[in-house]
Amino acid sequence: MRAGLLMVFQNFMDTITDREAYERDIHLAGLAEPLGFDTVSGVEHHFFNYAMAPDPTQFLSYMAAKTERIGLLTGAVILPWWRDPIRVVEKMTLLDHLSKGRALFGIGRGLARREYDIFGIDMNEARDRFDEAADMIIKGLETGIVEGDGKFFKQKRTEVRPGPYKSWKGRFYSVAMSSDSVPVVAKLGAKMMTFAQKPWDQMVPHFESYRALYMQHHKAPPPAPVCVDFLCCNESAERAESLAREHMSNYYVTVMQHYEMASEHFRKMKGYGDYANNAEMLRSVGMEEAGKAFTDINTFGTPKQILEKLDQRRRTIGDFDLTVQVSYGGMSWKDAESSVKLFAKEVLPEFQSWKPREKAA
Repeated sequence: MRAGLLMVFQNFMDTITDREAYERDIHLAGLAEPLGFDTVSGVEHHFFNYAMAPDPTQFLSYMAAKTERIGLLTGAVILPWWRDPIRVVEKMTLLDHLSKGRALFGIGRGLARREYDIFGIDMNEARDRFDEAADMIIKGLETGIVEGDGKFFKQKRTEVRPGPYKSWKGRFYSVAMSSDSVPVVAKLGAKMMTFAQKPWDQMVPHFESYRALYMQHHKAPPPAPVCVDFLCCNESAERAESLAREHMSNYYVTVMQHYEMASEHFRKMKGYGDYANNAEMLRSVGMEEAGKAFTDINTFGTPKQILEKLDQRRRTIGDFDLTVQVSYGGMSWKDAESSVKLFAKEVLPEFQSWKPREKAA
């Protein structure tokens, strides 16, 4: 089973400078390969301290020069925000050449209304824009030819240069956080990525739907999905929980603010029905209780506790790959580095040694 490190580049409450936040996270990203992770990835977000990461391909091009073997995953490029899909093809193809074939293409639809508003894109168009762009880009990456005559994207048949470094088969990933996205990801033949959002036993239908639809479309077993967790690993169980309760809860507050998760606006948005239902639940439960629940479903504890939690999750949802975030919610540079190093030393080798098992009941 494979494991990755995801960089968010958050400047929680602007308690440090943006320069310091970048120095911290670039340093942590540089630990991924020597510590034994399989992938390093970066998000795409704009304009706010929630995540200061406007171009994951640029970040990964920097990491390509600093590394030799590790996979470089966009986690993820938000397709509706790119008005010219051909530019995405060019960027990913160039990253693949610079990294000698180590690029991994992860895509998403986007959820923050305020980012959509600044780009001047109607969020009601998100699903249709994503679907149209994904088809053009995936074909373009594989063939080196981009063309389109859809509702949103017009592109005369164009050959990109440099052309493809090698085939992209098996190197597509896509975020699927809602039931609306799962069928799309399965049809694309992408490896599904999902962030921790509810107790894992409640997520079983989400993963089962992906597996069944993937098999239906491609007549082949689906790849293991990727679970994206917030991580806090410490030799002391009490210290690990204390740090997690503080910083994961801090991060959860920024999620609520950035995405307006308790707002009514999702009910009016095409393709965001799951989020409308979640917003109603959040209003009834309350922010404090929801923050505690968010921490509970993420990954914290001693190495032994974390391995037990991951093994239990595998028994519940089936095989999965894991990507962790260690710098979030005001977590200090020192605590983040200590956490990822201990995880890499005592958890990572065991997790990576786990062989695929039969699907959980």
